[in-house]
Amino acid sequence: MARTVIDGFKKDLKLKTRYPELKFDKLRMYFGKPYVINLPSADGKVTVLVPKISQLLDLGEERFYNTLNIFTTNTTQYRLVLHRAEPPIDWCEISDFELFMSLYKQADMEVVNCLFDNLPLNEFEIYAKRQPNGERSATMYHTPTKTEINEEVYQHIAQYLRQVFMVHVEEKITKDPILKAMYYQKDEVAFERAKQKKEKGEDEQSSIQPLVSSCVNHPGFKYKLHELEEVNICEFYDSVGRLRVYENTRALLQGSYSGMMDTSKIDMESFNFMRKIS
Repeated sequence: MARTVIDGFKKDLKLKTRYPELKFDKLRMYFGKPYVINLPSADGKVTVLVPKISQLLDLGEERFYNTLNIFTTNTTQYRLVLHRAEPPIDWCEISDFELFMSLYKQADMEVVNCLFDNLPLNEFEIYAKRQPNGERSATMYHTPTKTEINEEVYQHIAQYLRQVFMVHVEEKITKDPILKAMYYQKDEVAFERAKQKKEKGEDEQSSIQPLVSSCVNHPGFKYKLHELEEVNICEFYDSVGRLRVYENTRALLQGSYSGMMDTSKIDMESFNFMRKIS
């Protein structure tokens, strides 16, 4: 999540959000190493995998991302669906974990097997677990393997997969009924537009294909098309971002050398194509 809105005012997520931002080992992620979630607050462990592009091809992009969305979405993205529920549910009043617990049974297990190492998600059940303070909270549990997915584990899963797949979700939380009505109206309009585009066959069929096409036709891209199948998805998205950084840096350098650009107010780090990808 990059930004959040609290009571209608934009805030930096690092300053105020419902969910603390977690830090991950980006180098291990880039190399496609498994991420093991083994927290004191939950029984067992969950191992998250970084799939290869070939796995997306085998299952189909739409099928794959439909299940991925179950793990990476949040209540803001589902606010219209929740509002249309019977009875209506206020997206600001439930947690992302509660939303996940209402969706996880819809997950395609073949996709789940690409994202996790031996996680029988469809066999998990929801229980009320007593906490050390005596209160009870909802948790997901698989008795045969003694594996638990509580809210903390879920946040590790969700935020990790968002970073791997470059999924950027926005969180908007407000208590103002007028703002809520505006958001619902905005979502209704967007929903109808998307529906009309789909009916006309104008909706985008693939989000990855244009990126693949752009990369393999770029003189600086090192992979041939058939070689991309064995590249993990994190490495691929990093390559896309690095090409953008390289081209932007190259354009800045050419502009500065030509003397037609005032570079005095440009951050010198912008001229370094090996800088971190934001």
